[in-house]
Amino acid sequence: MPIHDGYARITPFELLLPEEGFADERFPLIQKEAEERKVDLSHPERFALLSEAGSVLREIRGEEDDPQLIHQFGILLYHAFHFWKEGLPFFQLETGAVRYLVEAGPGEGGWGASLPGAAGYVQLPQHLLWVPGGEGVQPESVDGFFWSAPESDDLSLLLVMGIRKDRPGVSVVPLPNLPLPAAGEWATLTVRPDGDDFRSSLPGADLENLYGLEAGAEAVKLAMRVFWYLDTFPAAVADGKPAGDVGDGPIPSRLTARRIVLRED
Repeated sequence: MPIHDGYARITPFELLLPEEGFADERFPLIQKEAEERKVDLSHPERFALLSEAGSVLREIRGEEDDPQLIHQFGILLYHAFHFWKEGLPFFQLETGAVRYLVEAGPGEGGWGASLPGAAGYVQLPQHLLWVPGGEGVQPESVDGFFWSAPESDDLSLLLVMGIRKDRPGVSVVPLPNLPLPAAGEWATLTVRPDGDDFRSSLPGADLENLYGLEAGAEAVKLAMRVFWYLDTFPAAVADGKPAGDVGDGPIPSRLTARRIVLRED
């Protein structure tokens, strides 16, 4: 059985870095180099060209990784840096709120996109949303998404999947950057030409009431609905739950999470 809302699980930020305190030691060096070289850290490509960022990436991923993996973890490092720089804003989205957001979004007149900060991470309920696999590829459970919009009108999103006890690492999917002035439109967009958005094609999905993200646009739509919900119903944010004794459950996060719950009104 999925734990769904039991507690906040270990995050990709924690899995990426080799030890606690690594970010506080190494990320200021990236920031210092960027200031000295007058590099705009709002652009992932420019961030990746910094020598300190490259040094950190080699340390956490090694010299012989597949180039595609290096690129993906470079994007993850970019989001991890801005997550750290913003003060580790970590939200745990509860199941009731997810089910509401699958069905609901801004009404007539739309919504002018507003973010809860320049960067952060939203963790979804465990095993509730899935990305379908293909031939020879297993479906993966979506853990959550990073957002970053530092000193820029562009919003960058990174979908994170496949955090499991039985293997190291994570899978990540960078989503196309969005201009913030138009980002709110995605919350009401109909993505699939046939069938309902977020419907899962996994066997047994209807019995468990699971959801699917079959295109990057659906992930963007969900993210924008989360931001709309936080902007419209600020009282829906509550304190996190302590993990307690997790037994065989997922590893709990060391970070302090704030829960996004189903509003009462």
